[in-house]
Amino acid sequence: MKAVFFDLDDTLYDQLWPFRMAFDGVFPGVDTISVVDLFTKSREYSDRVFAMTESGEMPLNQMHRYRMVHAFQDLGRNISDVEADEFQRVYKEHQYKISLIPKMKRILQYLYEKNIPMYITTNGPSAHQRAKIKALDIGNWIPEANIFISSEIHHAKPDKEYFDYVTAKTNFTNAHSYMIGDSFENDILGATRAGWNAIWINTKNKEKPHPHIQPEYEVISYKQLEELIKQLF
Repeated sequence: MKAVFFDLDDTLYDQLWPFRMAFDGVFPGVDTISVVDLFTKSREYSDRVFAMTESGEMPLNQMHRYRMVHAFQDLGRNISDVEADEFQRVYKEHQYKISLIPKMKRILQYLYEKNIPMYITTNGPSAHQRAKIKALDIGNWIPEANIFISSEIHHAKPDKEYFDYVTAKTNFTNAHSYMIGDSFENDILGATRAGWNAIWINTKNKEKPHPHIQPEYEVISYKQLEELIKQLF
């Protein structure tokens, strides 16, 4: 039997929405900065220190300041630590008001009716990720036991140990495991190296950071993903 493993952030829900709400709330009237560019920059900076936050070497509040202060600097604006902290407060507040992408809800229901086992595989702090999962109200499709969070299992994507751990816990062969995610570095690279099938959701038309790594499937919209799922399962 095949099984589907979903990433959480920017896969099941639109991660830009709470970010945009925070930007509009904390920096009203600022129209010289692209929210998309700011979001992209902030992700780049948080990815740089992800291992340090997972190990506890860098506290989360310090990482939040670091990524926003540097992201704004790269786009030509300086903000204070106080402004960075306020942005994170509002951002976090909206992160717990998220909802499933509509077509993703249809995909989950389709797989559920086909009796296809589904799982969530995500990096990040346990309490924070579980709060977002709770906000998505996803329990009807994916039970709590089918959630693998890096901080809970002490391995993180894209490390092979993460995928080996999940494989051992779920008892699905690599050939029958399908990883669906937006992050080429974490989801696609990790799954490919582990021998899983990889489905890359590339709605932002990003270039592959590793040209020699080729996912089994690439989609540029959730409509395409829905069509692909119906072909595969």
